[in-house]
Amino acid sequence: MVTRIHESEQGEKKKENRQEVEYYFWIHAAFRKYVEVILDLILMGLVLITFILIGKTIFLLGESLYETTNISFVISEIMFIFILIETIRLLIIYLEFHRVAIDTMVEITIVSILREIILKGILHIEPLVLTVAGFFILVLGFLLRYGSIRQEKELFSVYKPFLVKKGRRGG
Repeated sequence: MVTRIHESEQGEKKKENRQEVEYYFWIHAAFRKYVEVILDLILMGLVLITFILIGKTIFLLGESLYETTNISFVISEIMFIFILIETIRLLIIYLEFHRVAIDTMVEITIVSILREIILKGILHIEPLVLTVAGFFILVLGFLLRYGSIRQEKELFSVYKPFLVKKGRRGG
């Protein structure tokens, strides 16, 4: 008789603990959900700002073509647009998979270093800085090629045409 009372008390305590644990995890799930929504809104704002920055850069590049044309400036601005496009791709990958794509960040870094070298002019950079930048680009290139940081093809979304008639199958 004593063991039955003891077992029922243990059952009630387990039930009470389970309810506390479920409530505790419910709070974490709700908090995580709202934080993810807020972060997604912030990232969508960053994508929008980056699109605006791309438009502004193209507009200013077009304006500068009417004045004296500095070819290194034009090339560096085009590379800046590529950097912004890759940044948008990085943000979209984060929005879709909630992880940072290291390979995209390495590509952005390589293009940024090359842009700075072109912008300053290779003849106007100190040899030590140029050597260090070249070595850094080589290390990043080897990391990108042999470091296994490239993502598998299955992780990225498959291209889907925007305008497809319903009921019609491709093929």
